[in-house]
Amino acid sequence: MDELQLWLASIKAWYLEDNPNNIAPLITIITATPTDLFTTSDPNKVASNNNLRNDHQHEEALAYWLDGCQKICQYHRQQQPQLAFTYIQLPYAKLQALVCDPQQSAAIKRWGLKKLDSIIVTLLEFCQGQQQQHWQQQSHDLIDLHVIFMAAQQHLNLKY
Repeated sequence: MDELQLWLASIKAWYLEDNPNNIAPLITIITATPTDLFTTSDPNKVASNNNLRNDHQHEEALAYWLDGCQKICQYHRQQQPQLAFTYIQLPYAKLQALVCDPQQSAAIKRWGLKKLDSIIVTLLEFCQGQQQQHWQQQSHDLIDLHVIFMAAQQHLNLKY
């Protein structure tokens, strides 16, 4: 088993515990996410059914990672809004980089673009739910930056 497969097994084990208030282990798992999740596989390696780099398993690992980040965000939303915001901003930034990687497969790029659209909604809802004025400005900035980013992707999210 490679590092990414071990990581996927550990996050799945956290979900099997079905204890959403036990957030500390999830934070540890998310913090220890292997960089392989966000990079392309070695082009010299031959893909096999046992290799995590096939698109389905890659999407599964990304989905667990994204959901884990969202759970941490929800957990900290009321008490530590800045920390909560960080845990939803992180996947947005990582998925932007993933989508821009010319070595990524079309399937992973499609998946990433769809998720970016849903994450931006989560980011905006988060900002608009806060009382302080700087969150409202952050919301406007996020909209502008998202439009610019998606335009640079030739609006591929609308084609999938």
